[in-house]
Amino acid sequence: MATKPGKSDLKNLSIRELVIIVVTLLGAVGYGFIEFEYNVQTKKIKEIEEQLTQTQTLIGALQKVMVSPVRNQKTKAQIKKVEEEIVELRTAIEKTKARLTGQDLEILNELQNEADFYGVFLKSIKTSENNLFRGGLQLKEVSLVMEVESDFDALKNFINSLKNLPAVITIQSLETTREEKILPKLESRLHIKVIVL
Repeated sequence: MATKPGKSDLKNLSIRELVIIVVTLLGAVGYGFIEFEYNVQTKKIKEIEEQLTQTQTLIGALQKVMVSPVRNQKTKAQIKKVEEEIVELRTAIEKTKARLTGQDLEILNELQNEADFYGVFLKSIKTSENNLFRGGLQLKEVSLVMEVESDFDALKNFINSLKNLPAVITIQSLETTREEKILPKLESRLHIKVIVL
């Protein structure tokens, strides 16, 4: 018959047994630390370093694109184009102001001269004035209703010449009728508005 092993008494352990137990416990704790803490943290650090390297590469590429000479040239070209457009707008504003500076009586005389030059007979002119305030300027709007007699080509040339007068002129209406007694001429009623400073 086999004998039962004796119970081990923790109080009566030899130094050798105590050293084996302590070394085993330290080995188990060390293995657990390496497997479950050290290796996990090392892996996380490597992933962060890789992401940091990729981010720095992307930032470097973005900086090169942002500072590239081609992009700078495009931006400078766009700025130059906008500056040229501003100059054109200022020129247009100055031209408009120059056209507005004509006096209403001078404009009436110019209209009469243009009509005479193109062979348009002014039968009558009715005028009315109105003061306007636009864009910080005090303007005068003169409304002219002219009864004229002319042939078609003379009327066309006269109306085309209005754009060359030193004022802002808008044609409100043009009515033309044929009268048997004055053929081949036409009778027309032209309503225009002239804006001056």
